[in-house]
Amino acid sequence: MQYRRLGKAGFDVSIVAVGTWAMGGKEFGRTDDRDSIKAIHRALDLGVTLFDTAPIYGSGRAEEIVGRALLGIRKDVVIATKCGPVEPRPGLLRMDYSPASLAAQVDASLRRLQTDVIDLLQLHWPDPAWPIEDAVGAMARLVQTGKARAIGVSNTQPDELRRALSAGPVASVQEPFSLLNREFERELLPLCRENDLAVLVYEPLARGLLSGKFTPTWRFEPGDVRATDPRFRGPTFRDNLQAADRVAAVARGQGLPAAQAAIAWVLAQPGITTALCGAKTAAQSSENARAADLALDATTLEGLENAAGRSQG
Repeated sequence: MQYRRLGKAGFDVSIVAVGTWAMGGKEFGRTDDRDSIKAIHRALDLGVTLFDTAPIYGSGRAEEIVGRALLGIRKDVVIATKCGPVEPRPGLLRMDYSPASLAAQVDASLRRLQTDVIDLLQLHWPDPAWPIEDAVGAMARLVQTGKARAIGVSNTQPDELRRALSAGPVASVQEPFSLLNREFERELLPLCRENDLAVLVYEPLARGLLSGKFTPTWRFEPGDVRATDPRFRGPTFRDNLQAADRVAAVARGQGLPAAQAAIAWVLAQPGITTALCGAKTAAQSSENARAADLALDATTLEGLENAAGRSQG
């Protein structure tokens, strides 16, 4: 495992991290908490130190799993969670970025995570109804009170990021980025480099498209978000599967699993700090973590990019 500095936050994190959205058990099919905890423990065994979660992942379930899994070893890991969306009842989301609400949300996360401080508190996504400057200012005050060590933003547009940077000590940005979705590198990634921001990439496997497991006739479990994701429907799904097959062929030529090669490509891009890789089992954690040890040469990196082509991410 390798480690990189989390921007201006002042601490290091593993370049492969565990993303826990699927562990919430709602949006990516059924899960077993015991398997989720085993996935976290296997990642720890392989040197992973960063675990990313959010209150809305399974209505708090993912945070609770992270808290249980990391109990007793808290000082050895970095926990990142988010704030902003609240659930008045399961399945109903609304935004509340008021200072009082953000403080209450963080207190609830601390209880679920069984810790007294959040290492990286992130704004889950901006909302036009709530000025991002005010939200960042409120989050900065939570750092001052000792409930968070650093703050970040997620799912922002360039102008929103600039406004956030003007309002407080933003340390990181979290955005989707993969061989099948390179929108981030057009404007946001250069902006992150200019401002010495850490970059946490999610969906490095494009919600599993680059794992190689899907077929054109794949049927998703009820509630799986991919069932309504345009990337997994109709001609776009077919094109993405063909691109994934080409990527897998390049990886095989180097003796690598497709998923590991795709994650390693992300990690090789200048400015990327860590790849958040979802896992529901220990086996998935193992495969993801091993991508950190790969050093792809320029020819292989170019081959993967050419293979991915113009598919829709």
